[in-house]
Formats: sequence, C-alpha cells, structure tokens
Amino acid sequence: MMKYRPILVDSTLQELTEHGNFAFPMSMDEQHVSDKYCAFIAHWHYEIQISIVMKGSVIFKTPEQEFLLQRGEAIFFNSGCIHEAKPTDIKDSIYTCVNFHPKIIYGYSESLLKQDYVDPILFSSQLQAIAFQNDPWHLEICSIMRELIKTNQEEKFGYEIEMCSLILKIWNLIVQNNEQLISSSSHISFSDKQRIKALTTFIHKNYMESISLTEIAGSDHISKGECCRVFQRVLGTTPFAYLINYRIHQGMKMLATTDHNISEIAQSVGFGSGSYFTECFKKKMHCSPMQYRKQMRASGDVQRQKPQITEDYS
Repeated sequence: MMKYRPILVDSTLQELTEHGNFAFPMSMDEQHVSDKYCAFIAHWHYEIQISIVMKGSVIFKTPEQEFLLQRGEAIFFNSGCIHEAKPTDIKDSIYTCVNFHPKIIYGYSESLLKQDYVDPILFSSQLQAIAFQNDPWHLEICSIMRELIKTNQEEKFGYEIEMCSLILKIWNLIVQNNEQLISSSSHISFSDKQRIKALTTFIHKNYMESISLTEIAGSDHISKGECCRVFQRVLGTTPFAYLINYRIHQGMKMLATTDHNISEIAQSVGFGSGSYFTECFKKKMHCSPMQYRKQMRASGDVQRQKPQITEDYS
C-alpha cells in the first residue's frame, strides 16, 4: 500500500519529511488533497518532485503559476521550487508524488551529467515547474510515471534499479525537449566550474577553522579579487557569505541530531561565539537556534534526519 505522509514545514517553508536517504535518495507517497495536512501548504525541498493525479483533479500552484491537472496528468517541481496543492470541486482527489535527489541522475558531483544536463535545469528560472498534459512527450512521461508507481508497489528483486532507470528516462525526455533553453542557460565556463569546485571544496574541508579570503583564494592559486568574481559569476554570492551559509547548514544538522549546547555547536562549525552564530542563524532562518531545535524535536525523530540528504548537494 502506498504511504501517506503529512506535509510538515519549518519557518523557511522547507519540508521536514525525509525523502529517502543516502542509501537510496528517492521516495514515493500518495497524497489526499482533502486532507488538511496536504492542501494549501506551500513548501519546498532540495529533492525534485514529479506528481501524477491518480483520482479526480488537483490545482498545483507556485508563486508564479497555477496548473489545473486532471486524472492521468503530471507535473514537475524543480529543486527549491515553492509549491502547494489545492483541492477542486471533485472530492477525494489523490495524487502520487515521487521525490528524488538530483544525484540519482548525475551520480557524483564532478560528473559531466551534472554539469551539462542537471545543473542547467536546476538553476533555470524557466524550468521551475512543468505540467505534463498534452504534448506527446508529456504523455510519455505520464506513462513512465504509472510504470514507476507499479514498480515501487511490487518491490520485485532489483526494483530500485528499475526505478532509477525510469527516472533517467523522464529526465532524458525533459532534456531532449528543452535543448535550446538548457544550452542557452549553460553560460558558466568550464574553467569557472572547475575553479568554484576547488574553492568550495576548500571551504567544506576547513569551515570549522578561522579561514580568510586570502586562504580561500590561495587554495586555487588565484587573487582575492578573482576569487570574489568567480563566486559572483557562478553562485551569485561572495566567498564570505558562502562560508557563513555553509557553517549555518552544518549547525542546523547538529541542532537537529545532537544535544550539544549553542556555544559548543558554534565552536564546532567555525563561529567565534554562540552569540555570533545566533545572530547569523536568525538572519537566515528567521528564528533562533533553540527555536529551530524545538521545531525539529517536535516534528519527530524521522524528520530530525532530514539534514543528512542535503550534505552532498553542492
């Protein structure tokens, strides 16, 4: 029987439910739109979501668009895209959603698949939501979704391989039918991709320590000015802002999964003091570290594991 899980969110609207794990970063759920824990709950998650209406009709909404889907039609929501489901006049409408981490597609962060066929979609403002309704390739994706549901339900030997294969088929259809848009969005040079990889890897390995812009730039043998320009060109931020953001995310994991106090966590993730950690945390999360921990604890042990799946996202 297909699982049903309520949609629980934190103060940033990030969904707290864990979608799979490191071993198999994919999950499938059946959602009843009439349920108060499913409808009108705007949320986002790092995982990509594809939903197909199995009964009745459903209105799916993003901040920019609204889609009315009938039985058999499906919709794609990109990583980080805020979305919600709304009921129609048809009662007891149901949709099934598959959520999967992008690494199901690209395998490892240095792969060509990630650079050329995943990142251009993940970071495209025009491919945040795609309704699969009328075009032949839309209908093919809807057919694959039904096959994916059947595979998940039967759980025959090797079904995980088959599910990954079906997700790749869907992704290939999206890529092939958006070739011009994907090609035009790949404006980042290969050298910049390699450079930002080296710079962020240095940060990921040394964020616990007090590191300077000089040290970050020196990790790839470039000037401080060029280091700042690379971060701005590729990530749209500064090296320091990226470092602070990464430290906060590491702190979030510790808040959710350990009993260390705020000062201990602050020291562990590279902040000089608990007060500075709290100040930065509030600016990003709009709540204090203790409030965040209470929210995580209140949502249960399964939800407290959520931070694990995002660790390998960069």
